[in-house]
Amino acid sequence: MKEIVKNFINHKKITSSSTTSNTSDSYKRDLNIFLNFLYSNKINSFNNINKSIIESFLESKEFNTYIKVWKNKNGEKTKEVSGLRSDSSKKRFLHTLSSFFKYLIFKKIIVSSPLPSIRSSNLEDPQSLTLEEIKIIMFYCDSDNFFVDFNYPLREKCIIDSLYYCGLRVSELINIQIKDIKFNNSNPYILIHGKGGKSRQQPYPTYKNLIKYIESDRERILDGATSDFLFVSNYWKNKNKNSSNSITRQFVDKRVKEICIKAFKNNDNSNNSINNNFILRNNGRKKYRMISPHMFRHSIATHLIEEGVDLINIREHLGHSSISVTSRYLKSFRGKKDILKKFGPLSTGVENND
Repeated sequence: MKEIVKNFINHKKITSSSTTSNTSDSYKRDLNIFLNFLYSNKINSFNNINKSIIESFLESKEFNTYIKVWKNKNGEKTKEVSGLRSDSSKKRFLHTLSSFFKYLIFKKIIVSSPLPSIRSSNLEDPQSLTLEEIKIIMFYCDSDNFFVDFNYPLREKCIIDSLYYCGLRVSELINIQIKDIKFNNSNPYILIHGKGGKSRQQPYPTYKNLIKYIESDRERILDGATSDFLFVSNYWKNKNKNSSNSITRQFVDKRVKEICIKAFKNNDNSNNSINNNFILRNNGRKKYRMISPHMFRHSIATHLIEEGVDLINIREHLGHSSISVTSRYLKSFRGKKDILKKFGPLSTGVENND
């Protein structure tokens, strides 16, 4: 069974242009969890999987929780954290299983899929920040506090700029190289290498900030070393190397969350009602809304829709392969308009009992 899983992952790498190394890692991780569940229930053939087994798996601890492990350079476990799996993680897991069972049918290993059909319409709307929340974050990135809070503030500021203004995926952000920067013309842009080997010219409206980063923070991080990457890491100094690698996905995720939390803490004393939307309070304690770097990509798409930009231009800006993917933002926007139309303060659909 493990060999079949291995063949499936290789098959996806060869036949699907959208399968990246991160996607392959997700396939491998999800299917290993599924295999361990099958083995623990003494199921040694994919032919023996039925809907009852799938239902048991969907109710299992393996599917509904996660374990994240940190290891040092010697491969020794240094930290372990467990928690409840998010809805988005569950949906990704289900899509992995759906794709895998389709492969088993294609290879005539099974006759039909035991997994219930998954409809894309059931997917949640993309989670995004409001324009007011983005303004709070950007204001913090320009503040004196920001330049005190971080060792390399220009790098961190450009990470936020790139995620939002350019709508980049994290994988696109960390793989930008110096040679991809094209600022020697009237329309400065960066060459972005997206999914499936597709490239696009991405306008960079805050390119002056990026130039400042390259001339200052990037030079300080490299400290005489070399690197092909735009956003460089300073961890190379601890490994006696002469060159720096790019920042990692984990670094971007951690740093973006840190920036957002600090931004709203600094703004917490104001009377702005945005804070109540961003901060969830539970028994007097503050709990910040789940935030991720990808949320900035969703945010710029949503804000462009609200500004009346057409879907074709937004699709090109985000590098979507299909207009149907971009249309999710239009659906979400129309839903919000319908709510305002029906329940807004000027609506005739709301009775005035005063």
